[in-house]
Amino acid sequence: MSEFHGSGSFTLSRPSVGSWHHKKSNLYKETLLEVASSLQISADDFNAAADAVAEKHQSEEQKDVLLTADIGGTNCRFSLWQANIKVDVVYDEIFTKTYPTSDYKTFEDAFEALMAEPVYRESPPESAALACAGFVQDNTCDMTNLSWKIDGDALTEKYGLRVAVLNDFEAAGYGITIISEKDYVVLNDVPAAPQGPRAVLGPGTGLGEAQLIWDDRFEGYKVYASEGAHSSFAPRGDLQRQIQAYIEEKLGYCEVEHLACGAGLVNIYDFLRLVNPSGRPQSQLQQERDPPSVGKGAMLEGDELCLEAADLMLQILGAEASHMGVRLLSTGGVYLTGGITPKFLDRIQKTGGLLKAFLFQESRFYSLLKTIPLYAVTHERLGVLGTREYALRLLKTPDVTKGYYAVVEAARRGDLFKHGTV
Repeated sequence: MSEFHGSGSFTLSRPSVGSWHHKKSNLYKETLLEVASSLQISADDFNAAADAVAEKHQSEEQKDVLLTADIGGTNCRFSLWQANIKVDVVYDEIFTKTYPTSDYKTFEDAFEALMAEPVYRESPPESAALACAGFVQDNTCDMTNLSWKIDGDALTEKYGLRVAVLNDFEAAGYGITIISEKDYVVLNDVPAAPQGPRAVLGPGTGLGEAQLIWDDRFEGYKVYASEGAHSSFAPRGDLQRQIQAYIEEKLGYCEVEHLACGAGLVNIYDFLRLVNPSGRPQSQLQQERDPPSVGKGAMLEGDELCLEAADLMLQILGAEASHMGVRLLSTGGVYLTGGITPKFLDRIQKTGGLLKAFLFQESRFYSLLKTIPLYAVTHERLGVLGTREYALRLLKTPDVTKGYYAVVEAARRGDLFKHGTV
């Protein structure tokens, strides 16, 4: 708690920097402006002075160390990075370690285990971005497959570093903003609008989706996570309608993720084994029908039924990429990420089925879709890139809450603009 005294007395609990970064803390700012007004400080002077104090603090105290975390149901992987924001940013991963989540009752317990590491004590981070497998709201995540609640604002308040909690696919979206040409393959080779909307979808065990919108306030893209993969599947043609009916009978409902990911590959394979509409020879796979086995059968062993299942999955993925392109008018491009994309890249390029489904020549929006770039991302640590980029953004952002407090305290003493206070 901090107390401010002017014509009256004020007691105000300080919010976390994470809260400021995510919500801009308008109510908090307004409260402090009321305090400033009681001390006869104009709003313009107050804001200018606060910004100056924050930037001064940043230049004097910043250590340029970032923390990233990839938090899933089984493991929590922490990494510490050295960065130099005053010149060209150079990253050096100075520490990384995986902590089994089953060993820790709460995330705080795992984090304190990290804090006990010598390298953490020697180089404590100023900012952190945590990628979590679960729905994130208000900088907080209740983990989907784990009894952890990760509250970024509470972590900031407790441990003193700025913390952002991201959905894991939101983190992948930020990774898209910094990849280079060597990290992707162009599938629809047309110019991308420099600040145009971008769409990202990543087939892995499930299917992740996100949108990137340019934001002048951030001087870059802001990522908005989506649960669009759980929307209803829209089949094209009789075979896909049969697959939809099969999934509906099996699961009661057919969503895009039931077909356009690793689990979807197995669902399609099981359907083809059952009905075998093409009359292909029956697959040699008997017991092992998990995604790696079906993928291996398609890509390495040339199993015809596995190949047919893979081609159908890729067509459905291409159609969903097309839907995202139209919904968002993704003139900045549509990016295919996830673990499946690089594994099936040769097939994607050889058959052209995914691109054909994306362009959808029969659609009246074909002329629009032809103008939307399509990329297959091959970088294997896209989420790490994204959390690192977001942590860097936090590091570059002056801690304005410290600025506001310093200004109010200086004003209370009557020396706000005296002796180089600001």
